[in-house]
Amino acid sequence: MRSFIPMLMLGLPAVALGASTCPAAEPIRAAGGPPPSRPVPVMPEMGPTLPAADIAASPALTRLASQGAQLYRLKSEHGLEAVFARSGTQFRVFYLTPDHLAEIGGVMWDATGHNITRDQVSSIPGAIPTVQWNPSGSGPGSRPGAASATTAPPAVDPVERVKAVAFGLEGQDTAPRVYMFIDPLCPFSTRAYAALKPAVASGRLQLAIVPVSINDHENKGASTPAAQQMLSAKPHDMAALWNQIDDLGHAVPGHATSDTAGASLMLNLSAAHSIGLRGTPTFVWKDCNGTPHVEAGLPDDLDAFLASLHA
Repeated sequence: MRSFIPMLMLGLPAVALGASTCPAAEPIRAAGGPPPSRPVPVMPEMGPTLPAADIAASPALTRLASQGAQLYRLKSEHGLEAVFARSGTQFRVFYLTPDHLAEIGGVMWDATGHNITRDQVSSIPGAIPTVQWNPSGSGPGSRPGAASATTAPPAVDPVERVKAVAFGLEGQDTAPRVYMFIDPLCPFSTRAYAALKPAVASGRLQLAIVPVSINDHENKGASTPAAQQMLSAKPHDMAALWNQIDDLGHAVPGHATSDTAGASLMLNLSAAHSIGLRGTPTFVWKDCNGTPHVEAGLPDDLDAFLASLHA
């Protein structure tokens, strides 16, 4: 997400905060089918709210509180006080300017591209939605506190399901494959791709890039033609075309779109529906033990993620 006034910030779904994804305007639906039911939101468990005196002394906090938000203090980062704001089942992080006259809502990244905001909220149950496919509810792929405890898992093995989608390929065929659902115009998708490029180049993983269009509600319908353009390219040319689209902010003028691109996009959206995708990027993979995973946003620990792909 880019920029919002405070009133809009408190209406964003949880996935926009912790998971570093561009959220879909509504649940991804299968072609011709009804939207899937929404999972029951996990309410973040926090400590005591900010004292009324602290809120009254800060014009920025007063504005947030006046909209009905409950405010909780997080650890300060890079000289900015951080506040977790919750309104019902919606929540977001704000950073206060030193004079407390203004607040900045969104995600903080450091100079290396590390997501600081994700670290700040990672210990809050429900702030980072993730599903790990484990029908028995236990075993190597399970994680206490993951969203799988409250969200019904996909009805099919997610990795087997996405094998049938239309995708591009980056990396060696001998490397473990990770499927990456992206919206071509989602900034979180492009950041995740940039973060994974060194691992792709070194042969630690192969990325299968799966274009979908979920940001049309934000960019006046620009995501769909961009995704169809990507799906018209040869698999190993898709990433290069995505770079051009990202630079322009829209589909490349004059670039051909195939007659089958629309059908390929519907196929990908159907697969997105079946795995419960709610934002991009979303990653689907099997670890070295054969356990399938589905996770929204770039994994917290890239080294551990990459190590889990190799026996």
